[in-house]
Amino acid sequence: MSKTQKEAIYNKAEPIAQQYMKDNYNTDVIFYDYKFLDPMNSEIVLYGHMVGDEDATIQVGISHKTFKINRVSGSRKVMDRYVEPNKKNKSSTENTKK
Repeated sequence: MSKTQKEAIYNKAEPIAQQYMKDNYNTDVIFYDYKFLDPMNSEIVLYGHMVGDEDATIQVGISHKTFKINRVSGSRKVMDRYVEPNKKNKSSTENTKK
């Protein structure tokens, strides 16, 4: 995979991961690096932290074929913010695109 292809995948995956973190962990994140886990599982892992707290680290694994979130891991500061699906604010999970 070329560097240009990898950058295009990252540019598509980043906003998906940011929205996922906002919806499911009620937090804004900044991603600063990424790694491809090919050919093992066609996954890109994004590395980042919560906005305003570089110690609150996060890693989000996304399939670069389907762009679905495979896994999320990170520091306790982030993981403790998980919002149970039945407790989410309805507006945060609705599709706002018309």
